[in-house]
Amino acid sequence: MTKRKIAVLIVLGVILIAVAVVAVVMRQVPFQYDFDSIAPIESDLTLLSADDPLNQSGSPALAKVRDGKISDEEIKILFLTDVHLCERQDSTAETIDRLVTYVEREQPDLIILGGDTLNGLNDKVRVYQFRNLMDAFQIHWAPVLGNHEGDRPLFMTDRDKVVEIWSASPYCLMESDTKYTADGRVVDGFGNYVLSLLGADGRIKNAFFMLDNGGKLEKSDYAKWGIDKNKKKVDVAISEAQVDWYRETYAVMKEKNGGELTHMCVIHKPLQEMGAAILLPEEITYGDVIENWDFTAEAKAAGWTRTDGDLRDKIHCPPYTDGKLYEALVENGAKAVFFGHDHVSDLTLYNAKDDIYLTYIRLTTVTEEIPDAEGYNVMILGADGAYAYNAYKPDGALDAALFAS
Repeated sequence: MTKRKIAVLIVLGVILIAVAVVAVVMRQVPFQYDFDSIAPIESDLTLLSADDPLNQSGSPALAKVRDGKISDEEIKILFLTDVHLCERQDSTAETIDRLVTYVEREQPDLIILGGDTLNGLNDKVRVYQFRNLMDAFQIHWAPVLGNHEGDRPLFMTDRDKVVEIWSASPYCLMESDTKYTADGRVVDGFGNYVLSLLGADGRIKNAFFMLDNGGKLEKSDYAKWGIDKNKKKVDVAISEAQVDWYRETYAVMKEKNGGELTHMCVIHKPLQEMGAAILLPEEITYGDVIENWDFTAEAKAAGWTRTDGDLRDKIHCPPYTDGKLYEALVENGAKAVFFGHDHVSDLTLYNAKDDIYLTYIRLTTVTEEIPDAEGYNVMILGADGAYAYNAYKPDGALDAALFAS
């Protein structure tokens, strides 16, 4: 064999190996689940347009409609977070079984998801699969994005594409359009929207502002926030434009709703106020309950107290000053902020002065193997606007009554 033929064979071999590597790396890995085994959930919760005669709020909203009118029945909302469906078949299958069990057990009218629903390489097929999974219940679902949606360019579906795919579902309430402030600024993040629920009078009895703080900050924005340019990855915080959009949207909705608007907020990563309020010991063992944490003197003076739950790791909130969402929420009388992200913690804090709760949603994925941090949360909304929010263990046992109106 001539040297030329040998060289050609070597080149061909290298090309074949490269093609095989690319095929393996880029191969879509679906999760395995029998969608036909899922029974639809019975619910009369219906999305009413802003101009629907039954809707007196002036905004699109959900209501239980029966016999042509809004009923005075309770609305049950199931909260889940950090589902983490990935290419690992065993843990993903077990997590899906857990999710389906929670939904079938609780028979909710609505499901709220606190982010990090997906992770792992080559996830586009799983983005569609998750939409099909949730749609099989035939009830509305309302997600926010976490930090793992689209966190690895080239190998994962872009965050805006995830929102586009999910929002195309007839049951998903997430919105894919770009939001703008009154002065024309683009609102940062993907999938910012408002979820509203009506009472029997056609007015909003509770609204949830769903905001994206799950992404990573672009290096071009490091200087803006005073961040060391050598840092590799920095978490995104709620931006000024997002806060302004929240303020403006809240004001319009409140006016249209008769001058009142009980509301809460769902994000993925904890607010900085939680991290700033707590003093942690220098040494922490991930997953073990931190017994000797304390509030800072400033937090104690400001009225922070522990309602329930534990810390088992540090609080992973963005390390720079954000758009001051907490301040805006308190000014407008928001009642609670829900988040996930820190898998092994289930702490709920209350600020008596500001009358607001900061609370971790219980963990859905099975991968941490810390049952005390796992489970789900349920909120019951009464026709008169009253609400009760509780935490449940994976087996369905009540873990804690966290707060109520």
